[in-house]
Amino acid sequence: MPYLIAFVTFLTVTLAVYGAMSKSVLSPVEARLGGLRYTRPGRQAVVDPDSSFQVRVLRPMMKGLGKRANGVLPSTMEQKLQGLIQKAGLKIAPGQFILVVALLAGVAPLILAMMMIAGGQSMKIVLMFWGAMVFGGLYIPRVWLLSRIKRRQKEVWRALPDAFDLITASVEAGLGVDAAFARVVDKVKGPFAEELARTMREITRGRSRRDAFLDMSERIGVDELRSLVNAIVQAETMGISLGAVIRVQTGVMRTKRRQKAEEQAFKAPIKMVFPLVFCIFPAIMVVIGGPAVLQIMESF
Repeated sequence: MPYLIAFVTFLTVTLAVYGAMSKSVLSPVEARLGGLRYTRPGRQAVVDPDSSFQVRVLRPMMKGLGKRANGVLPSTMEQKLQGLIQKAGLKIAPGQFILVVALLAGVAPLILAMMMIAGGQSMKIVLMFWGAMVFGGLYIPRVWLLSRIKRRQKEVWRALPDAFDLITASVEAGLGVDAAFARVVDKVKGPFAEELARTMREITRGRSRRDAFLDMSERIGVDELRSLVNAIVQAETMGISLGAVIRVQTGVMRTKRRQKAEEQAFKAPIKMVFPLVFCIFPAIMVVIGGPAVLQIMESF
């Protein structure tokens, strides 16, 4: 019975949210002009009837709810969330991320609360667990997204010097800039190669190299890459040799990497103080002083 009540509650809340988000508010002028406009029906891919329930039902429903959530979000919040999602390397819309947060912070705590109430738990414990789950549902997705961004930026930062050494060697060997970057895409693996491949596709389709590279630096969000892209754009504008500019910037990048490694090495002794004091020293004192304490107790 508790599971039935929880399932009915989940289904009711889901359908209510979907119905509220599916209502489109039109002005009187748009309502009048709606019958006069001709909209060509778009082609939709036919769903394979033999595919899984997730592909046939859950994924289209999540996409539809995500589109509705995109329409509800303010433009500034949508742009900010879109920037964070791009930096994390995720291929989802901001509305889908908000939908996941709503499920974790709204629907899941409600189902748990209903199950606990049906199980006979006190209201104080129910409210405590409900508040903890709401806080976790709001906080955990944000922490996960920021940690993914940080990990991805670290991978890009580590791959930059070797990748741009290859670009420098390719440019000085006589290859063009686009061919040098394409060679990096073929030889290097990781998030930087993926973003660079996307940038090269945009340039191939007719976008200017300056805008494509600046957008790539904004999508990744690494300061070293941003300064390097600015140097490349400025060198291309002023007619300076790109090989020399990339070589200098790569050297600066390696110097910063070495300085950061030395900084982490100097921080290591300070970070080891707390495990030594609270974990290792007490065990050593027990091993050394334990037999003496036992002998003193036997003598008394």
